[in-house]
Amino acid sequence: MTSPRARRCADETPPRTQREAELALALRALLDTLSQGLHQELRQLDLTPPLAMTLRLLDQPKSMRELAEAHHCDASNITGIVDRLQRRGLAIRTADPADRRVSLVSRTDEGGRVRQRLVQAALAELDGLDALSD
Repeated sequence: MTSPRARRCADETPPRTQREAELALALRALLDTLSQGLHQELRQLDLTPPLAMTLRLLDQPKSMRELAEAHHCDASNITGIVDRLQRRGLAIRTADPADRRVSLVSRTDEGGRVRQRLVQAALAELDGLDALSD
């Protein structure tokens, strides 16, 4: 039995056209391809997705709280991620000059190089986009 709310939502959702369905499948295939290429690069760099995401987020120094919010996780999880990045020489912690109780996390030069390598790997996966038809 379907609830009144579910029926109302189903009634409000327009039916998908064949073209929209094909686009959704093509986008899913593209995302799968990008994901495979990125995960291959992550394996070569010995990085986990959370480590790579944190490097990506560090375009400027960020507090541990900001990183936790971006990851949608508890700050204690970020401590472990930043510890691993720091041990690898990819990030550093410094005290926030405005509030010394707050630690700011920044990419090191090596962290920037690794981040750029990940960006280049993602861009390389996009080379096949020109083969898509309108």
